Amino acid sequence: MSPAPLSDYTLRYPPVIRFGWGVRRELPALLREAAAAPAVFFVGSSSALSSARVEELRELCGGWRGQFFGVPHDPPLACIDELAARLRASGANLVVAAGGGSTLDAAKAAAILAPANLPVTAVFQGRLPAPNSGLPFFALPTTAGTGAEITNNAVLTDPAAGDKKSIRSPGMIARAALVDVELTLSQPPNLTAWSGLDALTQAVESYLSNRASAPTRALAAAAAAKLYAHLPAAVADGTDRAARTAVAEGSLLSAMAFSQSALGAVHGLAHPIGALTGLPHGLTCAILLPHVLRLNAPACGALLDELAAACGLRTGPDLVDAISGLCHDLGVPADFRTAKLRRERIPDILARCRSNSMGANPRALTDAEITAFLAPLLAP
Repeated sequence: MSPAPLSDYTLRYPPVIRFGWGVRRELPALLREAAAAPAVFFVGSSSALSSARVEELRELCGGWRGQFFGVPHDPPLACIDELAARLRASGANLVVAAGGGSTLDAAKAAAILAPANLPVTAVFQGRLPAPNSGLPFFALPTTAGTGAEITNNAVLTDPAAGDKKSIRSPGMIARAALVDVELTLSQPPNLTAWSGLDALTQAVESYLSNRASAPTRALAAAAAAKLYAHLPAAVADGTDRAARTAVAEGSLLSAMAFSQSALGAVHGLAHPIGALTGLPHGLTCAILLPHVLRLNAPACGALLDELAAACGLRTGPDLVDAISGLCHDLGVPADFRTAKLRRERIPDILARCRSNSMGANPRALTDAEITAFLAPLLAP
């Protein structure tokens, strides 16, 4: 029997969510609303922002008290401590970040940790709670996929322990999320594909989640329909304005859904697998998605049928086949064998997959079931 939507729920979003072309230009007024004398610390993606774009953002912020460029993929704990120390020393009273999910996650983590002078390891390991508040944070995503601009968590990694997971706090919800489609034009085709498939995964898992509500399912269905229909065109031609807009909006709607409903086994498994392989998160999710959908189908067949209809398809199995075909067409491998992830690492995955996401999966999975599921996807 498919999970029914929750009848008791709370929705938490940034006070301001702006979507469109050129909405970054509204940043100065939003900063002045947050502080009478804005003093900005800027965190940026060195790969996504041209020098001209950096200068434009500097002007929109009225100058910077400090800056940090080049957050690594899957930000390591040491990066967060360094960023928080620079932020604290700068005397800034606001944090503005422009980049992909890693950049936004690092910035929002530093924004709550810096004022409290807390080491991130203590929070990451659960020895101390994350502060409930911090410096106001403003997010400008340059990718259409992670949804980090509106979530209350930051996905971080401990390379020494091989661990990847989230820290969470209501203080990490952005004061304003400015989803400017023009900023996504810098995405190359492979990043467009992987981030878009991450957004599609989030939409699908949110719809099927056992913590879904009527609002989150409505948002997730709209997101899935946009992403399924328009992602191929955005990958094929990054200058296609209509496709870029639809994919960016699909990503935003997906984030508005999953940030309130949690996700599922794809994300529960993707974090430990990503930590072991170093694969981009969106690619890891895309490899897992068709397989997890087939695994979950007996527990959520009616919901899959509903989601298929939203995407213009006839049945749930049609949707699963269509998603599998889309992943193949966008160059996603069928398994993790080429990444040299071996079956001997299954115990490591099991030890780290019991996350908030796994708890929201529509089908409860035992360790034995996960082992049987993973074995064909890994190298002997």
